[in-house]
Order: sequence, then C-alpha cells, then structure tokens
Amino acid sequence: MQKQSRFLTELIGVGIGGAIGGSVRYLLGLVPIIGAMPVMTMLINWVGTFLLASLGAYLAKRESRLQPWQTFIGTGVIGGFTTFSTMILQVNQQALISLTTAIIYVVLTIGGGLIMVKIGQKFGRKVSEVRS
Repeated sequence: MQKQSRFLTELIGVGIGGAIGGSVRYLLGLVPIIGAMPVMTMLINWVGTFLLASLGAYLAKRESRLQPWQTFIGTGVIGGFTTFSTMILQVNQQALISLTTAIIYVVLTIGGGLIMVKIGQKFGRKVSEVRS
C-alpha cells in the first residue's frame, strides 16, 4: 500500500509541478524578443538544462527520501518549463525562412544545452559538498 501511496504522491507532484513550469514558460514566452531566432525558447531550455543537471548532481549524494522532491521539481516543474517539441516546431518554421538560421539555432540550442549540463553538474556537486 505504501508504494501505491508514494506513486500517487509523486504523480500529483508531477502534475502540479508541470502546471507551474508550463505557466512560467508561457509567461516568459510573452516577452517580446527581436530577431530571427526564437531566443526565449533557447534560453528557457538552457536554464532548464542547467537546473535539471544541478538538481541531479545535488541529489545524487542525498538520501532517497528526497526522491519525491526530485520528481516534483525535475519531472514536474523543469519538465513543464522546458520544451523540446516547441524547439523542433520553431526549427521547422525557421527552415522555411532560412535553412542557415535554422541550423544555427539547432547548434546553439544543443551546444548551449551540453555546456549547461556540465556547468549545472559542477554547481550541483559543489552545493552538495557545501551542505554536507
């Protein structure tokens, strides 16, 4: 019965977290950006990647009792905040206008994301060490 209760708690947490993250992404998407590339989506995905990598590195050395928080924050809030599908749709829209711009956008998004993973992991480990 405890597994079922934990599952339901985590499921509700993911739903609430997803609503929070998705709402923040929506509000940030309303900020007008000038330029050919959808910069806000790229920034959102970079920030989300950094946060998810930081969270994972931080919790890697913590007790399993924090698992519901990882599910709520990681899968829920950050998962709702970041948006791979929007990025792919925007790449397709950019490719119709300029294939070069679309390719640059993909390279910047993925390259920046990989950099943010490394920075986020280092940050999360450092915070975990300080808090130990």
